[in-house]
Amino acid sequence: MSVRENPTSRDEPAFDPRTSESLLAATPAGATDDAVEVAATAAAAAAPDPGSLAAMLVALGGSIADEDDLVVLLQRVVDVAHEVIDGADCASITIDLGGRTYTAVHTDTRTLRVDAEQYDAGDGPCLQSAHTGETVLVDVGAGGQRWPRFAEAAAEEGILSFLAAPLSAAGQPLGALNLYGTAPAAFDTVDADVVTLLTTTVSRAIADFARFRSAVEVADALRVALENRAPIEQAKGIIMADHGVDADQAFALLRTRSQNSNRRVRDIASDLIASRTRPAP
Repeated sequence: MSVRENPTSRDEPAFDPRTSESLLAATPAGATDDAVEVAATAAAAAAPDPGSLAAMLVALGGSIADEDDLVVLLQRVVDVAHEVIDGADCASITIDLGGRTYTAVHTDTRTLRVDAEQYDAGDGPCLQSAHTGETVLVDVGAGGQRWPRFAEAAAEEGILSFLAAPLSAAGQPLGALNLYGTAPAAFDTVDADVVTLLTTTVSRAIADFARFRSAVEVADALRVALENRAPIEQAKGIIMADHGVDADQAFALLRTRSQNSNRRVRDIASDLIASRTRPAP
């Protein structure tokens, strides 16, 4: 499994609205262990079956009630891919939906520049995968003629291998899960099978969430959730200190309060923060 390191690129990426709100996939220690085990078991078996998909969704956090739950799911999927696939030194998820294209989650800032160059060019392996519904496995050196901007940015960031797998639901392209390797030929067909399990799980979850929404509404809702993640993280810290629980349990408490009051998690979080910062009468 990959050693979890997050070195930064030689230069911090310039502000870009398509990558600036991308969240670091730093889920609590141990939070993805069950999902890693399910993915590893599925990799040793045949193609993902309904049981594997159901087990993976449960391991990744269960059903998706709103876009805040979806953010957590995306973070964990990227973490699992990073952990379970040996060649994946870093990973990201591209959302390409309703005319909106942006990176939602990443494990390493090196991915952000490589993603942005593809978005600028309007082409690259991640967009190719998103648009065609096909898994794209490419050696960066060999991809230079077809995707010169991607290849140049990847090489400068020390990326030699790239695997992109599509996210889609009911024929609607959603984006791609992107894996970056610092070794040549870092990925193989077994890795592609594991990625298929992860992308199929995410696609089904997004499809359930998007059932009564347009593509634009889904893309914008997820973007707003990314932009408003800070209050949730701050509220989790308060709950962790108050109750002696870990970050995963803290989010579960916020989620329970959200469901009981029929309000968004981020609104519950904002109320909790306000109650602690409001001056005493």
